[in-house]
Amino acid sequence: MPENQSLHRAFAILQTVAANSTGARVSAIAAHVRLPKSTVSRMLGTLESLKAVERTAEGDEFVIGSGLMALANGAPYSRNLAAIARPHMLELAERTGEAVALCLAEGDQMLVSDLIQTRYRIKVEDVTGERFPLHATSPGKVLLAFQSDKAIRAYLRRPLARYTPHTITDPDTLKKQLTKIRDAGLAWVFEELDNIAGASAPIHDETGQVVAAINLYGPAFRFPPAGKKEELGQRVLETTRQISNRLAASPRLAAQPTTLTPNHRRSRSTS
Repeated sequence: MPENQSLHRAFAILQTVAANSTGARVSAIAAHVRLPKSTVSRMLGTLESLKAVERTAEGDEFVIGSGLMALANGAPYSRNLAAIARPHMLELAERTGEAVALCLAEGDQMLVSDLIQTRYRIKVEDVTGERFPLHATSPGKVLLAFQSDKAIRAYLRRPLARYTPHTITDPDTLKKQLTKIRDAGLAWVFEELDNIAGASAPIHDETGQVVAAINLYGPAFRFPPAGKKEELGQRVLETTRQISNRLAASPRLAAQPTTLTPNHRRSRSTS
């Protein structure tokens, strides 16, 4: 087999394993990458010896291994986090049908680091790499709620821009909301930045510090579906618990904070 073909096949197998956070069977991987089961089994054996994949406790499924995670740890922290979070984001997006974003705090703003798009025809715009105000988005509120009391007081002292009639701009009201979010570990926002509704929960590192948030969101006319708010909130919480557990189990380089110039932008939905 040509060497470059082997590399392509190995990478396809690793992508398939990474997309199945709870483990993938040889037969399922073979079907997905369209290779004979014997070929996939042999390549998985090689990848397992390199610790690129490892077997689950049951022994019949594969997950990404410690060797590959150690390699990822040499990348910038945000990329390392995204690599860990993405399989869980894909699973949440598949179960709900809506968009899922990985969000980080950048100074006084929220940065969309990664995004899984909705499967519906009417979509939210891909805003990966864009920054938004903390006080008007659900991931922003989560990231703000878990900052120090001093940092929260400093944020509340500044003018809070109003983007829609629903944006909370009163400091006392926002402070009470942040306290509830910190207690519940979950934030819901309804049309505070535009016509988007979303639920977010925090991701914790191995020290317990909140380093990011997962945001499940969609156009307010369809999200959340009637009677599904509590269930969807629980799905977001479970997703962030899984990511936090995986992050805590994987040694990493310390995050390097970045100071950015404020550049507030509004999110958009498109069809």
